[in-house]
Amino acid sequence: MRSLRARRLAVRLGVAITSAAVVACASAVPPPGGPQRKDPPELIEVLPESNSVNVRTSRVVFRFDEVVSERPASGAEDLSADFLISPRKGNPEVAWHRDHYSVSPPGGFRPNTAYTVTMLPGVADLHGNVQKHGATVTFSTGPTIPPTIVRGRVFDWLEGRVAANAFIDAFQQPIPPKAKDTVDYVTVADSTGAFVLRHLPPGQYTVRGYVDANNNRRLDPNEIWDSASVTLMDSARVELLAFVHDTTGPRVREIVVRDSVTVRVTLDQGVEPNQPLTAALFTITAKDSSTVPIKAVESAEQYDSAEVAAQRQRADSVVRADSLRRVDSGLATRDTTAARRRRELRQAQRDSAARAKLLHPSLPSPVHEVVLVLASPLQPGATYRLHLEGLRGILGATRPSTRSFSVPKVVSDSARARADSLRKRSPPGVAPPSGTPPAAPPG
Repeated sequence: MRSLRARRLAVRLGVAITSAAVVACASAVPPPGGPQRKDPPELIEVLPESNSVNVRTSRVVFRFDEVVSERPASGAEDLSADFLISPRKGNPEVAWHRDHYSVSPPGGFRPNTAYTVTMLPGVADLHGNVQKHGATVTFSTGPTIPPTIVRGRVFDWLEGRVAANAFIDAFQQPIPPKAKDTVDYVTVADSTGAFVLRHLPPGQYTVRGYVDANNNRRLDPNEIWDSASVTLMDSARVELLAFVHDTTGPRVREIVVRDSVTVRVTLDQGVEPNQPLTAALFTITAKDSSTVPIKAVESAEQYDSAEVAAQRQRADSVVRADSLRRVDSGLATRDTTAARRRRELRQAQRDSAARAKLLHPSLPSPVHEVVLVLASPLQPGATYRLHLEGLRGILGATRPSTRSFSVPKVVSDSARARADSLRKRSPPGVAPPSGTPPAAPPG
């Protein structure tokens, strides 16, 4: 009996040791697939090779070192949003093959044509790692590739800044009778609005740039754009000043009352650059139909610049007065004060030089915000009507525009103090006298 129990105990102990060893070994094995990758997919091959001629192919292949996503990381409907074919005949057709994409134009590549196929930044892998750099391949289905280039930059003209990622297309003039026969060359500007179009056959072109707000690669109403005519022999350079091409004239979009004698008006489009801003273009009327006289009209940029300059001058006066007090009190010497002023001047010069390096359009931005300086104050709490007539848009169109606005109610500090005093003197449960302004909030 004792030997039988011993044998059973030994068997049980052996099973327990074996199970523990199996668990220990299982816990030491890494999960299937290894650690999660954190680097974006790397492009390892593009076919056909760049600068190839006499190419016979039905597709361009972009191959990666891992499986890539079959959906665009940008959230677009399909993969065609990640690729461009120039010249184009519609959106590219893109097929996913696990570790590579194949790209082709509708109807195939045309003979004797130089093509530029671009993979835009944004390709992702299955872990969500997104490639920040694109790639471009150029080849020809004929014997040559034209060595031409068009460089340029697109600006948002009204805002006076670059139009990042603007869409660019160029089509040869004269336009063929049927629009479906047109062939346009396309590219996308970078984050500074700069773009390059290469390998266009020499000739006369219209180059157009627009901010493709809905990313459908078509110019839609209310999208800003501009175009320029280019005669291309070997190289050309253009500047595109994009704005909404509205043919109905400016309208009032927003009115802000800055104080009782200053009203800021925002328009829905820019004003023709050559039109002077005069008080005759604006009329402010009260409820009783009386007219509020307008003393001056300035562009918002001029008004703000003058205001900033005045504030800087007041601040400099305070600094100078404080420096003199410190000198008189013995806390500083005139030499150290002068040195500090020289340092401040040098810093201001450096700041000015840095601002000058920022990219701006060659022409001043059209006015689309104005400040009306009134000859008599507006009444707090009152409602007025602003009428605009005769102001021309960038394309020369005009239309009347009317908008009502209200002046905020203003309660003076003395009135608030009197209200607080009356409330303190009122017995509990008794309301203060009628017409008493609301009490100031605590703190």
